[in-house]
Amino acid sequence: MVRKSDDGTLFASAMRRSRTLLMTLGIVMIIAGAGAIAFPYFSTLGVTVCVGVMLIIAGLAQGIGAFSQAKWTGTLLGLIIAALWLFAGGYLLVRPLEGVFILTVFLAMIFLIDGILKVNVSFRIRPKAGWGWIFFDAIASVVLGVLLWWQLPSSALWALGIIAGVRVIVSGWTLLIVPIAVGRIVGDKSSTRNTA
Repeated sequence: MVRKSDDGTLFASAMRRSRTLLMTLGIVMIIAGAGAIAFPYFSTLGVTVCVGVMLIIAGLAQGIGAFSQAKWTGTLLGLIIAALWLFAGGYLLVRPLEGVFILTVFLAMIFLIDGILKVNVSFRIRPKAGWGWIFFDAIASVVLGVLLWWQLPSSALWALGIIAGVRVIVSGWTLLIVPIAVGRIVGDKSSTRNTA
């Protein structure tokens, strides 16, 4: 069993090793999120098309994997699931405007689940450096999920792009700030040891 203090030490160690990569990814995410907010209609359609393509790829993979089943019932079930994935992906590609509502509902649920999970992570590493930013990220995710759900269905066309953009900016900001905060704390501790 991993103790709470061990979680924080592992977290700080991972942040130090990946600092440059995380900060670069954070900057890229902030820029991408700003672009999604600036062009909400296009980013909403872009999300819909990307999800459609991913569903088709998943359906093809599921269909190929279905033939590896030992029993014909497993193969049949795998092919039925593959057909559902392919249908859903094709529907989003052929009728992206109609698929926006469904994706908006899914996005709201994902934000809520993501926020709840990140609240748990933030309290597990508390009081280590950066836990507050992860908690802030979690609260922002929950609030965005609730707002998105509340505004359905009238604002689904523009809300999907804007809320996805805001969410990407908040996550990018977290990736940018947490390594800096951890680096300051670790730097303070090492300088204290050297002077002692």
